[in-house]
Amino acid sequence: MRLGIVALHDPGGPSLDRAIAAYVGLTARGVLRIRVHACIRPEQLDAAIERGFRAARPLDDGPRSTVRAGWLKCFADGTLGSRTAALLDPLDRQPHEPPGPNDGFGVWMTEPAELAALAARAAEAGIATTIHAIGDAAVRSSLDALAPTATRVELMPRLEHIQLIAADDVDRFAALGIAASVQPVHVRSDAAKARRLWGPRAEERGYPFGALARSGATVCFGTDAPVEPVDPWPGLACAVTRSAPEWSSDTPPFGPHQAMTLERAVRAQCLDPAISAGETDRGRLVEGHRADMVVVPAAALADPVETGGALWQARPRLVLIGGDVAFEA
Repeated sequence: MRLGIVALHDPGGPSLDRAIAAYVGLTARGVLRIRVHACIRPEQLDAAIERGFRAARPLDDGPRSTVRAGWLKCFADGTLGSRTAALLDPLDRQPHEPPGPNDGFGVWMTEPAELAALAARAAEAGIATTIHAIGDAAVRSSLDALAPTATRVELMPRLEHIQLIAADDVDRFAALGIAASVQPVHVRSDAAKARRLWGPRAEERGYPFGALARSGATVCFGTDAPVEPVDPWPGLACAVTRSAPEWSSDTPPFGPHQAMTLERAVRAQCLDPAISAGETDRGRLVEGHRADMVVVPAAALADPVETGGALWQARPRLVLIGGDVAFEA
C-alpha cells in the first residue's frame, strides 16, 4: 500500500505547530485511516528544525502512530503544460510559434545552487529532501543537489515526477540511493502534449518508468492527487500498457519500451515506497510485515495489457491497515 505524502503548506512557527497538531488529532480520534509522511516547504525549514522535526520520527507518541515526519519538499522547475519544465534542449515548436519561456529552455523555480544549499541544510538537521523535477535539466540538477545527502538521512532523498530524463542520468538513481517518485497516470493526460512540445525525445526518454526500474532504481508510484484523481488503478494500468482507453483507437502506445510488467508495477505501488521511507516491515505479504493489505478481484490482474480492461476499473473488496479493517465493500 502506498504511503501518503502530504505537504504542510502553512508558513513556519505556530502555523507549523497547528498543522502537526491537526494530524495528531485526526490520529487520536481514529479518523486518519492511512499512513502519512508529512512534508514541509522551504519556508518552514527553520521552524521545523527548531521544533525537532526529523525524518521518519512519529509526530505523536501514540502506540500505533501512523503519522511521521517526511521530507523537505522543494521545486526545481515548472511543468510540461505551462512549457516551464527546465530542459537541456529547447522545446519543439511549429513554424511561427513563439518560443517558450527562457527561449524554450523552461523556468527554474529554485536555482540549482539554492536547491543544493537547502538539501544540505536539511540533511544536517536530519531531514531528507524531495524535489519536484519534471524536465531533464531539472532532473540532472536535482540529482546533483541530493547526491551529497543520500547517506545522511533515514529517508531516501527523492525526485518527484521525472517526466523527461537524459540517458546518462537514468543509472544515477540506483547508484546514488535516490528514489524516483513518479505518477504513471500522467501518461494518460500528458502523452499528446509531450509529443507536441518535446518531439521524439518524449517517446525515447519521457516518463521513463521502465528504464528506471531496469536500472535498479527504487521507483515509487503515486497518483499526484489532487492534480489527478486519487484512484491508483488507472496509473498502474498506464505503467503497464502505456496507453489509455480515452485515446482514439489509432493512437499508438506512448513510448512502449518504457512499459513495466504488472509485477514490477505492483512493487512500485506497494514495496518501493516503503523502502524509500526506511520501513523494512511493510510492503510484502510475509511473516513479520505489517498487515497493510488490499484485496481486489482476481479479474483485475488477469489481462492488464487490455486497454480499458478490468485493471483500469479495479476496486478493493477489503483494505487493512496494520491488521485493522479500514474499508470493506
